Amino acid sequence: MPKATLRAALIAGAAITAILAGTIPLVAPQIVPAFAQETQAPAADPAAPAQNPPAPAATTETKPDPNQVVAHVNGVDVTRQEVLDSAADLPEQIRSQIDLVFPQLLNRYIGLKLLGDKGRAENLAEDPEVKKLMSEYETQAIRQVYVTRYLAQQVTDDAVKARYEKKLKDNPPPEEVRAAHILVKTEDEAKAIIEQLKGGADFAALAKEKSTDKGSGANGGELGWFAKDVMVKEFADAAFAMKVDEFSQTPVKSQFGFHVIKLEERRTQPAPTLDSQREQIRAELSEESVQALVSNLRKDAKVEILGPDGKPVPEGQQPAQQPQQ
Repeated sequence: MPKATLRAALIAGAAITAILAGTIPLVAPQIVPAFAQETQAPAADPAAPAQNPPAPAATTETKPDPNQVVAHVNGVDVTRQEVLDSAADLPEQIRSQIDLVFPQLLNRYIGLKLLGDKGRAENLAEDPEVKKLMSEYETQAIRQVYVTRYLAQQVTDDAVKARYEKKLKDNPPPEEVRAAHILVKTEDEAKAIIEQLKGGADFAALAKEKSTDKGSGANGGELGWFAKDVMVKEFADAAFAMKVDEFSQTPVKSQFGFHVIKLEERRTQPAPTLDSQREQIRAELSEESVQALVSNLRKDAKVEILGPDGKPVPEGQQPAQQPQQ
Protein backbone atom coordinates (compact mmCIF):
# COMPACT_ATOMS: atom_id res chain seq x y z
CA MET A 1 0.00 0.00 0.00
CA PRO A 2 1.56 3.36 -0.95
CA LYS A 3 2.66 5.47 1.99
CA ALA A 4 0.48 8.39 0.92
CA THR A 5 -2.62 6.19 0.82
CA LEU A 6 -1.80 4.60 4.17
CA ARG A 7 -1.32 8.04 5.74
CA ALA A 8 -4.66 9.22 4.37
CA ALA A 9 -6.34 6.11 5.79
CA LEU A 10 -4.82 6.66 9.22
CA ILE A 11 -5.84 10.33 9.23
CA ALA A 12 -9.33 9.41 8.10
CA GLY A 13 -9.57 6.81 10.85
CA ALA A 14 -8.48 9.34 13.46
CA ALA A 15 -10.93 11.89 12.11
CA ILE A 16 -13.86 9.48 12.18
CA THR A 17 -12.94 8.39 15.70
CA ALA A 18 -12.97 12.02 16.79
CA ILE A 19 -16.35 12.61 15.17
CA LEU A 20 -17.86 9.49 16.68
CA ALA A 21 -16.73 10.72 20.09
CA GLY A 22 -18.84 13.87 19.64
CA THR A 23 -22.30 14.67 20.88
CA ILE A 24 -24.06 13.38 17.75
CA PRO A 25 -22.97 9.86 16.71
CA LEU A 26 -22.59 9.45 12.97
CA VAL A 27 -23.99 6.45 11.16
CA ALA A 28 -22.84 7.12 7.62
CA PRO A 29 -21.19 4.36 5.56
CA GLN A 30 -17.73 3.74 6.91
CA ILE A 31 -14.67 5.05 5.08
CA VAL A 32 -11.99 3.06 6.85
CA PRO A 33 -13.06 -0.44 5.72
CA ALA A 34 -12.51 0.60 2.11
CA PHE A 35 -8.90 1.31 2.94
CA ALA A 36 -8.68 -1.88 4.98
CA GLN A 37 -9.73 -3.90 1.95
CA GLU A 38 -6.98 -2.25 -0.02
CA THR A 39 -4.36 -3.34 2.50
CA GLN A 40 -5.58 -6.94 2.24
CA ALA A 41 -5.11 -7.24 -1.53
CA PRO A 42 -3.18 -10.42 -2.45
CA ALA A 43 0.50 -10.01 -3.10
CA ALA A 44 1.64 -10.19 -6.71
CA ASP A 45 2.98 -13.55 -7.92
CA PRO A 46 6.76 -13.11 -8.35
CA ALA A 47 6.70 -15.69 -11.15
CA ALA A 48 4.07 -13.80 -13.14
CA PRO A 49 5.29 -11.71 -16.07
CA ALA A 50 5.74 -8.02 -15.32
CA GLN A 51 2.99 -5.77 -16.61
CA ASN A 52 3.14 -2.09 -17.23
CA PRO A 53 0.55 -0.33 -15.09
CA PRO A 54 -2.12 1.56 -17.02
CA ALA A 55 -1.50 5.25 -17.35
CA PRO A 56 -3.62 7.28 -14.93
CA ALA A 57 -6.59 8.96 -16.52
CA ALA A 58 -6.31 12.69 -16.92
CA THR A 59 -8.36 14.48 -14.28
CA THR A 60 -9.35 18.08 -13.83
CA GLU A 61 -9.80 19.12 -10.20
CA THR A 62 -13.05 20.99 -9.74
CA LYS A 63 -13.69 22.83 -6.51
CA PRO A 64 -17.10 21.84 -5.10
CA ASP A 65 -19.78 24.51 -5.24
CA PRO A 66 -20.49 25.65 -1.66
CA ASN A 67 -24.11 26.43 -2.66
CA GLN A 68 -24.68 22.89 -3.93
CA VAL A 69 -27.73 21.35 -2.25
CA VAL A 70 -26.58 18.10 -0.63
CA ALA A 71 -29.74 17.03 1.20
CA HIS A 72 -33.40 17.82 1.85
CA VAL A 73 -34.63 17.69 5.44
CA ASN A 74 -38.41 17.88 5.79
CA GLY A 75 -38.52 19.78 2.50
CA VAL A 76 -35.77 22.24 3.42
CA ASP A 77 -32.59 22.41 1.31
CA VAL A 78 -29.26 21.74 3.00
CA THR A 79 -26.25 23.21 1.19
CA ARG A 80 -22.66 22.07 1.27
CA GLN A 81 -21.65 25.36 2.90
CA GLU A 82 -24.04 24.80 5.81
CA VAL A 83 -22.41 21.45 6.47
CA LEU A 84 -18.93 22.97 6.27
CA ASP A 85 -19.94 25.76 8.66
CA SER A 86 -21.17 23.19 11.15
CA ALA A 87 -17.68 21.65 11.23
CA ALA A 88 -15.93 24.90 12.16
CA ASP A 89 -15.60 23.83 15.81
CA LEU A 90 -14.21 20.39 15.00
CA PRO A 91 -10.48 19.53 15.21
CA GLU A 92 -8.18 20.65 12.42
CA GLN A 93 -7.38 17.03 11.52
CA ILE A 94 -11.02 16.60 10.52
CA ARG A 95 -11.40 19.93 8.72
CA SER A 96 -8.21 19.26 6.74
CA GLN A 97 -9.80 16.04 5.39
CA ILE A 98 -13.20 17.61 4.84
CA ASP A 99 -14.01 15.86 1.54
CA LEU A 100 -12.96 12.48 2.92
CA VAL A 101 -15.33 12.70 5.89
CA PHE A 102 -18.06 14.81 4.27
CA PRO A 103 -20.68 12.00 4.34
CA GLN A 104 -20.22 11.69 8.11
CA LEU A 105 -20.35 15.46 8.56
CA LEU A 106 -23.55 15.63 6.51
CA ASN A 107 -25.23 13.03 8.70
CA ARG A 108 -23.99 14.89 11.76
CA TYR A 109 -25.49 18.13 10.45
CA ILE A 110 -28.81 16.44 9.67
CA GLY A 111 -28.96 15.18 13.25
CA LEU A 112 -28.17 18.62 14.63
CA LYS A 113 -30.79 20.23 12.38
CA LEU A 114 -33.49 17.76 13.38
CA LEU A 115 -32.77 18.39 17.05
CA GLY A 116 -32.90 22.15 16.52
CA ASP A 117 -36.13 21.92 14.51
CA LYS A 118 -37.71 19.76 17.19
CA GLY A 119 -36.83 22.26 19.91
CA ARG A 120 -38.12 25.15 17.80
CA ALA A 121 -41.39 23.27 17.18
CA GLU A 122 -41.82 23.07 20.95
CA ASN A 123 -41.46 26.87 21.10
CA LEU A 124 -38.12 26.79 22.93
CA ALA A 125 -37.14 29.97 21.08
CA GLU A 126 -39.22 31.82 23.68
CA ASP A 127 -37.84 29.84 26.64
CA PRO A 128 -36.04 32.08 29.22
CA GLU A 129 -33.05 29.73 29.33
CA VAL A 130 -32.68 29.90 25.55
CA LYS A 131 -33.00 33.67 25.57
CA LYS A 132 -30.32 33.92 28.25
CA LEU A 133 -27.96 31.75 26.18
CA MET A 134 -28.73 33.75 23.03
CA SER A 135 -27.89 36.97 24.86
CA GLU A 136 -24.58 35.48 25.99
CA TYR A 137 -23.79 34.24 22.46
CA GLU A 138 -24.65 37.65 21.04
CA THR A 139 -22.35 39.41 23.50
CA GLN A 140 -19.55 36.96 22.70
CA ALA A 141 -20.02 37.45 18.95
CA ILE A 142 -20.09 41.25 19.27
CA ARG A 143 -16.94 41.20 21.41
CA GLN A 144 -15.15 38.90 18.98
CA VAL A 145 -16.01 40.98 15.91
CA TYR A 146 -15.13 44.23 17.69
CA VAL A 147 -11.73 42.96 18.87
CA THR A 148 -10.95 41.44 15.46
CA ARG A 149 -11.66 44.73 13.68
CA TYR A 150 -9.78 46.71 16.32
CA LEU A 151 -6.69 44.52 15.99
CA ALA A 152 -6.85 44.75 12.19
CA GLN A 153 -6.29 48.50 12.63
CA GLN A 154 -3.64 48.18 15.34
CA VAL A 155 -1.58 45.14 14.37
CA THR A 156 -0.62 46.13 10.84
CA ASP A 157 2.31 44.93 8.77
CA ASP A 158 4.03 48.26 9.46
CA ALA A 159 3.51 47.82 13.21
CA VAL A 160 4.95 44.30 13.08
CA LYS A 161 7.98 45.49 11.12
CA ALA A 162 8.55 48.40 13.53
CA ARG A 163 8.44 46.04 16.52
CA TYR A 164 10.84 43.64 14.79
CA GLU A 165 13.34 46.43 14.10
CA LYS A 166 13.06 47.68 17.68
CA LYS A 167 13.75 44.19 19.00
CA LEU A 168 16.87 43.93 16.86
CA LYS A 169 18.04 47.33 18.07
CA ASP A 170 17.37 46.58 21.73
CA ASN A 171 18.69 43.02 21.54
CA PRO A 172 21.52 42.92 19.02
CA PRO A 173 22.60 39.40 18.06
CA PRO A 174 25.37 38.20 20.40
CA GLU A 175 28.84 37.16 19.40
CA GLU A 176 29.39 33.45 18.86
CA VAL A 177 32.46 31.30 18.58
CA ARG A 178 33.10 27.87 17.15
CA ALA A 179 35.49 25.87 19.29
CA ALA A 180 36.78 22.40 20.01
CA HIS A 181 38.05 20.99 23.27
CA ILE A 182 39.83 18.05 24.84
CA LEU A 183 38.50 17.18 28.29
CA VAL A 184 40.60 15.18 30.76
CA LYS A 185 40.39 14.41 34.46
CA THR A 186 43.61 15.95 35.76
CA GLU A 187 45.59 19.14 35.27
CA ASP A 188 48.75 17.16 34.52
CA GLU A 189 47.04 15.34 31.66
CA ALA A 190 45.90 18.66 30.23
CA LYS A 191 49.40 20.14 30.52
CA ALA A 192 50.87 17.12 28.72
CA ILE A 193 48.39 17.56 25.86
CA ILE A 194 49.27 21.26 25.58
CA GLU A 195 52.94 20.34 25.26
CA GLN A 196 52.08 17.87 22.50
CA LEU A 197 50.14 20.58 20.66
CA LYS A 198 53.06 22.97 20.99
CA GLY A 199 55.20 20.27 19.40
CA GLY A 200 52.86 20.13 16.39
CA ALA A 201 50.46 17.33 17.36
CA ASP A 202 47.06 17.30 15.63
CA PHE A 203 44.30 18.64 17.91
CA ALA A 204 41.51 16.51 16.40
CA ALA A 205 43.58 13.33 16.67
CA LEU A 206 44.37 14.00 20.34
CA ALA A 207 40.70 14.73 21.06
CA LYS A 208 39.64 11.41 19.56
CA GLU A 209 42.31 9.58 21.54
CA LYS A 210 42.29 11.29 24.92
CA SER A 211 39.12 13.30 25.53
CA THR A 212 36.74 11.94 28.16
CA ASP A 213 33.93 13.80 26.36
CA LYS A 214 33.30 10.96 23.94
CA GLY A 215 30.53 12.79 22.10
CA SER A 216 32.69 15.68 20.91
CA GLY A 217 35.86 13.59 21.00
CA ALA A 218 34.59 11.37 18.20
CA ASN A 219 34.32 14.54 16.08
CA GLY A 220 37.79 15.81 16.89
CA GLY A 221 36.57 17.78 19.91
CA GLU A 222 34.16 19.92 17.85
CA LEU A 223 31.52 21.78 19.88
CA GLY A 224 30.00 23.84 17.06
CA TRP A 225 28.82 27.43 17.38
CA PHE A 226 27.77 28.77 20.77
CA ALA A 227 27.14 32.07 22.54
CA LYS A 228 28.96 32.94 25.74
CA ASP A 229 26.00 32.45 28.05
CA VAL A 230 25.35 28.81 27.08
CA MET A 231 28.66 27.45 28.41
CA VAL A 232 29.93 27.22 31.98
CA LYS A 233 31.62 30.49 32.95
CA GLU A 234 35.21 29.23 33.18
CA PHE A 235 35.03 27.61 29.75
CA ALA A 236 33.23 30.54 28.11
CA ASP A 237 35.58 33.18 29.56
CA ALA A 238 38.62 31.30 28.27
CA ALA A 239 37.16 30.55 24.80
CA PHE A 240 35.94 34.10 24.12
CA ALA A 241 39.29 35.58 25.22
CA MET A 242 41.22 33.54 22.64
CA LYS A 243 42.16 34.37 19.08
CA VAL A 244 41.09 32.32 16.08
CA ASP A 245 43.30 29.23 15.52
CA GLU A 246 44.75 29.60 19.01
CA PHE A 247 44.65 26.80 21.62
CA SER A 248 44.71 27.41 25.36
CA GLN A 249 48.20 27.68 26.79
CA THR A 250 47.14 26.57 30.27
CA PRO A 251 44.46 24.06 31.35
CA VAL A 252 40.97 25.49 31.88
CA LYS A 253 39.32 24.03 34.95
CA SER A 254 35.54 23.59 35.20
CA GLN A 255 33.16 21.37 37.12
CA PHE A 256 33.63 18.74 34.41
CA GLY A 257 37.41 18.49 34.60
CA PHE A 258 40.26 20.17 32.75
CA HIS A 259 39.86 21.50 29.21
CA VAL A 260 42.26 22.24 26.43
CA ILE A 261 40.39 24.57 24.07
CA LYS A 262 40.98 25.50 20.45
CA LEU A 263 39.16 28.52 18.98
CA GLU A 264 38.27 27.94 15.34
CA GLU A 265 35.95 30.78 14.26
CA ARG A 266 34.25 33.90 15.58
CA ARG A 267 31.13 35.65 14.29
CA THR A 268 28.05 37.65 15.19
CA GLN A 269 25.07 35.34 15.61
CA PRO A 270 22.75 35.59 12.57
CA ALA A 271 19.71 37.74 13.37
CA PRO A 272 16.29 36.05 13.17
CA THR A 273 14.37 36.99 10.04
CA LEU A 274 11.17 39.01 10.09
CA ASP A 275 9.26 36.06 8.65
CA SER A 276 10.41 33.78 11.46
CA GLN A 277 9.28 36.31 14.09
CA ARG A 278 6.12 37.61 12.43
CA GLU A 279 3.52 35.43 14.19
CA GLN A 280 5.12 35.82 17.60
CA ILE A 281 5.24 39.59 17.21
CA ARG A 282 1.62 39.67 16.02
CA ALA A 283 0.61 37.75 19.15
CA GLU A 284 2.57 40.15 21.38
CA LEU A 285 1.10 43.24 19.74
CA SER A 286 -2.41 41.80 19.86
CA GLU A 287 -2.20 41.10 23.58
CA GLU A 288 -0.69 44.50 24.32
CA SER A 289 -3.29 46.29 22.18
CA VAL A 290 -6.23 44.58 23.85
CA GLN A 291 -4.78 45.18 27.31
CA ALA A 292 -4.33 48.87 26.53
CA LEU A 293 -7.86 49.07 25.14
CA VAL A 294 -9.38 47.46 28.24
CA SER A 295 -7.34 49.71 30.53
CA ASN A 296 -8.65 52.80 28.74
CA LEU A 297 -12.21 51.50 28.85
CA ARG A 298 -11.93 50.92 32.60
CA LYS A 299 -10.79 54.51 33.12
CA ASP A 300 -14.05 55.76 31.61
CA ALA A 301 -16.20 53.11 33.29
CA LYS A 302 -17.60 53.01 36.78
CA VAL A 303 -16.37 49.66 38.14
CA GLU A 304 -16.97 48.66 41.73
CA ILE A 305 -15.56 45.34 42.94
CA LEU A 306 -17.32 43.72 45.91
CA GLY A 307 -15.95 41.17 48.32
CA PRO A 308 -17.64 37.96 49.57
CA ASP A 309 -19.47 40.05 52.16
CA GLY A 310 -20.94 42.29 49.49
CA LYS A 311 -18.91 45.30 50.61
CA PRO A 312 -16.63 47.26 48.24
CA VAL A 313 -13.04 46.02 48.12
CA PRO A 314 -10.43 48.75 48.80
CA GLU A 315 -8.55 49.73 45.65
CA GLY A 316 -5.20 48.38 46.84
CA GLN A 317 -6.72 44.96 47.57
CA GLN A 318 -8.52 44.48 44.29
CA PRO A 319 -7.38 41.62 42.02
CA ALA A 320 -5.05 42.49 39.17
CA GLN A 321 -6.51 42.67 35.69
CA GLN A 322 -6.17 39.39 33.80
CA PRO A 323 -5.10 39.11 30.14
CA GLN A 324 -8.11 39.42 27.83
CA GLN A 325 -8.96 36.49 25.60
